[in-house]
Amino acid sequence: MESAVGLCVEGGPRVMVVAARDCDCTSDCDCDCDCETETELAPEAELESRELVPPHPPPSHSPHLSKSPHDNYYMVYCLFYLYGITSMMPWNFFVTANDYWMYKFRDVTPHNGTISIGKTSFQAEFTSYLNIAASIPSTICLIFNMFISHLIPLNIRIISSLSIITLFFALTTVLVQVDTDNWQDEFFIVTMITVVIINGAGAVFGGSLFGIAGKFESSYMAAVINGQALGGVIAAIAQILSLAFKVSATHSAFIYFMIGDFMIMFSLFSYIRISRVEYFKYYIYGSLNDTGISTNNRMTYVSSLNVLKKIWVYALSLGIVFVTTTSIYPGVTVLVESHHSGAGGDWNNVYFVPVVNYLIYNTGDYAGRVLAGFILKPRTKSWIVAAIAIARIAIVPLFMMCNAHPRSHLPVIINSDTQYILLMLIFAMTNGYEANISMINAARVVENHEKERASILMGAVLGIGISIGAAIGMCLVRSL
Repeated sequence: MESAVGLCVEGGPRVMVVAARDCDCTSDCDCDCDCETETELAPEAELESRELVPPHPPPSHSPHLSKSPHDNYYMVYCLFYLYGITSMMPWNFFVTANDYWMYKFRDVTPHNGTISIGKTSFQAEFTSYLNIAASIPSTICLIFNMFISHLIPLNIRIISSLSIITLFFALTTVLVQVDTDNWQDEFFIVTMITVVIINGAGAVFGGSLFGIAGKFESSYMAAVINGQALGGVIAAIAQILSLAFKVSATHSAFIYFMIGDFMIMFSLFSYIRISRVEYFKYYIYGSLNDTGISTNNRMTYVSSLNVLKKIWVYALSLGIVFVTTTSIYPGVTVLVESHHSGAGGDWNNVYFVPVVNYLIYNTGDYAGRVLAGFILKPRTKSWIVAAIAIARIAIVPLFMMCNAHPRSHLPVIINSDTQYILLMLIFAMTNGYEANISMINAARVVENHEKERASILMGAVLGIGISIGAAIGMCLVRSL
C-alpha cells in the first residue's frame, strides 16, 4: 500500500496529512477541502531527486514556464570559469611579478660610485608583507560576507567588489610606469594599501561567487574552483615566457597587469549581462514567469549554525587542506633549488623554480580539481574526505627535507630533482582534488535554500585556513 501526503487548507492553516492511498483524504476524495498529494520518497530516492532537480523548480502546471531554461552555448558555465580565474587573478599576478617588485625596491643609493647588489630590507621582506596584506583582509571580508550576504543584494555585492578591484588594479598598472626610486617608502605603503583593498574586495567577490555557484548544478561550482587553479597556470606561463624572451621586469609586469585589467573589466560587464539571463535568474531567484521576472523573491531565513552542523566535516577537511598547503607553498617551496644549481644550465639556474614551483604546482592543482569534478567520489562518506586531508599533513616534513636554502638546522635528505618534482605533483593534485570534492559535497548535503549559505561558509573556512597556514609557513621557513 503506497502512502501519500495530503495538504489540506480548508478552514484554517495548512495541515500535512500522511494517509494510505485508500483513505478519505486523497486526490480522489469528494470532500470540500482543497487537497494536494505527493508520493513519499525513500531516503535514497529523496537524496537523488534533490541532486537532480534544480533548486526552486517551477510547478509543472505553470501556464508560463513548463521547464527550466537552458544554458545556451554554455555561456553561464564558461563565464563561471572566467569568474574563478578573476577571483584569484590579482593574487597570482602580484606573486608572479616578483622580479618587478625586486626592481622597484632595489638599492638605488650610490656607494662609492657603485650600486649595492645585496638585497634591501624591502626586497627580503616584501613577499612576507604581501602574504599578510592579502590573507588577513581576505579572511576578515570572507567572514564579513557570511554575515551580510542576506542583507546586501547579490548584484550589489558582485558589481561593487569588481568595480573596486578594477579601480585599484588599474592604479597598480599605472604605477608600473612611474619612477618611484625617490619615494620607495611611500610606494611600499601605497602598494600594501592597494593589496589590502584588492584582496578584501576580492574576498567579497569570491565568497559571493561561491554562494552563487552553490545554487547551480555541481559542475558550475567545479567551474569556479577549476578557474581559480587555471588562473595560476596562466600566470606561471606568462612568467616563463617573459624569462624566455628576456623581457624586462617592468615590461613583463605591465603586461601582467594590463591583462588583469582587461579580465576584471570583462568579468564586470559580463556579470551585468548574465544577471539578466533567464537561466541565471532561474537558479538564483527561482521560477520565472513569461516575462522572465522571478516569481519567487521571498527571503528565507537560513541559520548558519544549522548549515554548519550539516557541512562541518567537509568544512574541517577544506580547512586542513589549505592550512597544510599554505604552510609549505609558496614560502618553503620557493626556496627549493635544483640539485645542480650554480653548476648546470638555464634549467637549473633560471627555469627550475618558475617551472616546478609555479607551473607544475598550478597544473597539478588544476588537474586534481578537474578530476574531482568528473569522478565526484567519495560522494557520501565524508569521513574519507577528512581522513585524506589529515593524512596529507605527512607531506609537510617531506618538503622540509628537500633542497631548500638558506637553511641551518635541518639536513637535506631529498636532494633529487626528480623526487622533488614527483612530490610536488602529488602535493598539488591532492590539494585540488580535496578542495573541489569538499566544496561540491558541502553544497550537496544541504537543502536548496541553504546552498548559498553553505558555499559562503566554506569560502570563509578556506580563508581562515589560508591565514593559519601562512602564519605556520613563516615558522617553518625559519626552522629550516
